[in-house]
Amino acid sequence: MSVDFLGLRTVVYPAPDLQAAKKWWTSALNIEPYFDEPFYVGYAVAGYELALDPNGDPCAGPITYWGVEDAEAAEEAMLSAGATSHSGVKEVGGGIKVAIVRIPDGNLVGLIYNPHFKAE
Repeated sequence: MSVDFLGLRTVVYPAPDLQAAKKWWTSALNIEPYFDEPFYVGYAVAGYELALDPNGDPCAGPITYWGVEDAEAAEEAMLSAGATSHSGVKEVGGGIKVAIVRIPDGNLVGLIYNPHFKAE
């Protein structure tokens, strides 16, 4: 079983000081976030999402999410290939499902099923 990645979708940066990170990214990108809540801030950048997570672990670094058609099947394929589960599949709202696996070299890989994403 293999994973059919649809392409890059989202990168999520840990942002322990969410207000400072939001101020910096808003200035650097010269756009306002399209989603701005205390638990997550998202910017639409050139057809992709740059996000800030106040609960993210700065030691783990940013997490890049690859688009998939089926989050559960993609996670299972990654696990079958030797990855371990970092956070199992969960719905985060609007039918969007995400999972994070740790691949054998220690890196974290995000998987995202987002029925609303349209590649540009």
